[in-house]
Amino acid sequence: MTEMGKSEAMEVTEGTATPASFHMSEGLVEDKLDAAEVTVTERTATPTSFQTSEGSLVEKALGAESMTYLRGWRLHFLSLSVALLFFLVNIEVSIVGTSLISITDDLHSFKQGGWVVTGYLITYTSMIIIWGKISDIFGRKQATLATTLIFIMFSAGCGASQTMTQLIVNRVFQGIGAAGCVSMALTIAYEMVPKSQYPSIAAQLATASALGSLAGPVIGGGVAEKATWRWVFLLNVPAGLVTIILLYLSVPADFPYQSQPFYVTPGFRQKISKASLARLDLSGAFLLLGATLLLVTVLLEAPNEFSWHSKTAIALFVLSGVLGLLFLLNERMVTGDGWRPEPIFPWRFLFNRAWIGTLILSLLSGIPYNIIVIDIPQRLQTVNGISPLGAGIRLVPFNFMIALGCILINVFAMRTRIAPIYLVFAGSIVQLIGLSLFSTLSSNDISTPAPSVIYGWEVLSGFGIGMVWGMLLVIPPHVVEHRDLAISSGALLQFRVFGGALGLALASAVMNSYLTSHLSHSIGSEHLAAVLQSTEAIRAFPLDMQRLVLEKFAEGYDLQMKILAAFAGLQVLCVGLLWRGKGQGGQICVVEVEEKDLRQGKEDEAQKRERRGLGGWLGELVWKHFIELER
Repeated sequence: MTEMGKSEAMEVTEGTATPASFHMSEGLVEDKLDAAEVTVTERTATPTSFQTSEGSLVEKALGAESMTYLRGWRLHFLSLSVALLFFLVNIEVSIVGTSLISITDDLHSFKQGGWVVTGYLITYTSMIIIWGKISDIFGRKQATLATTLIFIMFSAGCGASQTMTQLIVNRVFQGIGAAGCVSMALTIAYEMVPKSQYPSIAAQLATASALGSLAGPVIGGGVAEKATWRWVFLLNVPAGLVTIILLYLSVPADFPYQSQPFYVTPGFRQKISKASLARLDLSGAFLLLGATLLLVTVLLEAPNEFSWHSKTAIALFVLSGVLGLLFLLNERMVTGDGWRPEPIFPWRFLFNRAWIGTLILSLLSGIPYNIIVIDIPQRLQTVNGISPLGAGIRLVPFNFMIALGCILINVFAMRTRIAPIYLVFAGSIVQLIGLSLFSTLSSNDISTPAPSVIYGWEVLSGFGIGMVWGMLLVIPPHVVEHRDLAISSGALLQFRVFGGALGLALASAVMNSYLTSHLSHSIGSEHLAAVLQSTEAIRAFPLDMQRLVLEKFAEGYDLQMKILAAFAGLQVLCVGLLWRGKGQGGQICVVEVEEKDLRQGKEDEAQKRERRGLGGWLGELVWKHFIELER
C-alpha cells in the first residue's frame, strides 16, 4: 500500500467518505486499502461496486463504503416517487386482465389476446438486470427518468392503438420501460436510506405493490364497463408525468454519492466511452431475450397458426434451445477473469444448489399468479356473464391475501426464527390446496353467477403464493456472495416474472388447442373462427350452441387450473433443493442471533407491540415510515 493510501485510510462511518487515492473521473482506483486498516461502523451503508484498472472491485479491498443519505423534503418526494413506480408497474398486469375481453372484442382478435399481456412480460422479464447495469454507467437519475419516460410514452401508444398488432408492439416497448421502473425503484430504495431503515422502506414498497394489485382489477373492470378500455393505458400518462417531476426535483445529479469529497462526476463522454459500455453484457442480454421470445412465440401461436408437429414449431423450439445454450456459454466466458462485461447470470450460480432451488421456486411460484389474474376474470365474464367490474371485484380477495401473506410470513419468521425452508414448504402446500380446488369448478354452472366458494379458494391460493413470495425475498443474502447480492435480487424477480409469462403462454395455448379440438366439428369452422376472434359472437348463436360453447370454455378453464395444480405439486418437491446439511452450515435463518445487549434493548418494545396486537404492529410499520426516515 502506498504512503498516500496509508495516510488517507480512516474509519468509515455513516456519511463519511474514505479517500484511497480514487481517480473516479477515469473509473480507476490507484491504490487498494488493506481491509484490516478500515473500521466499518454498524451504520455503514452497503458498498457500491466500482470497476478498477485490474478488474477487481473496491469493495474487495474496502469491505464497505459510506454514503450520505437524503433527508427532509427530498427524501419524502423520492419515497413517494419510488412508491408510484412500484404501483404503476404492479397495476399493469392485473388492470389489463379484467379489460382484456373488451380489448379483444373491440379489436376483433380474441386468439391474439394473450400477446397483450405476454408481449409486455417478455421484455419486462428480460430487461430488469440490464437497466441496473445501464444506471451504473449513465447514473441513477438519468436512467430512472429515461425509463419512466419510455413507460408513459408507450402507455399512450397503447391507448391510441387501432389494431391488435399496434397494441402488442406498444406493449412490448412498454414492458422495456416497466422493467427499468421496477429495477430503478428497487435500487434507489436501498440506496436512499441506511440499513436500519430497510424495514420501513420494505413496508412502503409492499404497500404500494398491494395497492396496485388490489386496485388493478377494480379499475380495469370499471373503466372497461363505464368508459373505453383505452383509459386503462392512458391513466399511466398523468401518473407517470407526476413521478418524473418528483424524481427530477428530489434526486441529486450524483445520487447516491452526493456530498462525497472523493467522488468526481464522470462526464458524458466518459459515460458513453468504450470502457464504460464494455461493462454491459449485451450479448447475454440479446441471447436471453431471443430464447425467451422464441419459446413464448411457439407456445402462443402453435395452436392457431401451425401444429405442434409442424416444421415451424420444431424450428422455433430448436432455435430457442440453441440460444439458451449460447446464453449459458456466454455467461461462462464473461464470468471468467479478464472479461470486461459483468455477467447477467454468473456461472458460479450453477454450482449453488440452494440458489438454483430458490430461482426454480421463484419461477414456479410466478406461474399461477398471471394465469389467475388474467383467466379468472375472463372465465367470470365469458362463462358466467359477469360484468368486467364485477369480475375485478371478485378478484380482490386473491390479491389482498397475497399482500397479507407476504407481510405475515415475514413477521412470523422474525418472531419464531423458523427456517425459511419449512415456511416455503407450508406456503407451497396451501397454494397446492387452493389451486386444486379451483379445478373443481363445474362446467354446468354457466348460467348462474360464480359460486361463493370461489372466494375461499382465492384466499387459500393467494395466501399460499404470498407466503412463498415473502420467504423467497429474504433468502438471496444467505445463499449468494455479497458481490452477487444486487444481481441475485434482480434474477429472483426476473425468474418470477418469466414464470408468469411462461404460464400465461401455456394457458393460452391449452385453451386455444382445447377449443379447436372440441368445437371444430361441433359448430363448424366459421363459427369457431368467430369465437376465436371475439367472444361476443357467442351471443348470436342459437341457445343450444351457446350452451355447448360455454361448456367447452368452462372445461378449458378447468384444464388450466389442473395444470396449475400440477405445477404447484412440482413446487412442493423443489422445496427440497433449499435443504442444507450440517456440513453446509445448517438451515438458513432469516434472523441472525443478536448480541445480548442489543437483544435486551429491544425486549421492551417487543412487549409493547405484543400488547398492541398484530394489527397495531403492522399499522405502525407502514404509517410510521416518514417519521423513522427523519431520525
